[in-house]
Amino acid sequence: MCLIQQEQLTMTFSDSHIFEKINKGDDTAFSRLFDEFYTPLCFFANRYVADLDLSRSLVQQVFVDLWVKREKLNIHFSPKSYLYHSVRNRSIDYLRTEKKSIPISGTIEDSGSIPFHDLVEEAELNDKINKAINQLPEKCREIFVLCRFENMKYSEIAKKLNISVKTVEMQMGIALKKLRQSLSDYQIINLLISFQSKKK
Repeated sequence: MCLIQQEQLTMTFSDSHIFEKINKGDDTAFSRLFDEFYTPLCFFANRYVADLDLSRSLVQQVFVDLWVKREKLNIHFSPKSYLYHSVRNRSIDYLRTEKKSIPISGTIEDSGSIPFHDLVEEAELNDKINKAINQLPEKCREIFVLCRFENMKYSEIAKKLNISVKTVEMQMGIALKKLRQSLSDYQIINLLISFQSKKK
């Protein structure tokens, strides 16, 4: 990543002035906004469209539109609020356009009944977990990913990797210990609850 000025280092993403920088063609400010929000926004969009590749495409288009129309920007919301609402609107617009040709999954239906704020919190938690996962030791990461993202039980992971269930439990313990260093107590409790049903 290129070096940036101290003023930009201290920029807060709750500050709508970042849009003024982008309006003037500040590509560094734009890149920082993209780097900060891209991944959680993809998790967020995925709760609506249930397709991660499509989610990435929708989020990328939101950022493309933001940059292309930067000279006409007149945004008075925080970057976080603006981006999450933009992605939600784009996701819903996509579903309204395509719903006649694609199956509407339970995930999409469920997302309509979940408060917007909760969906944002879930997306941000997934982003934090994703970043923490990338820092795990290789074997630890492999087991954690199989459990969380492939929805495999401990016994299934043990069979797939030709290791004991005890080893799976030990590696998951290591993973969760490391994740505790990155997540709040409330977040780690929710994460632990999601794994309880996969132990058997």
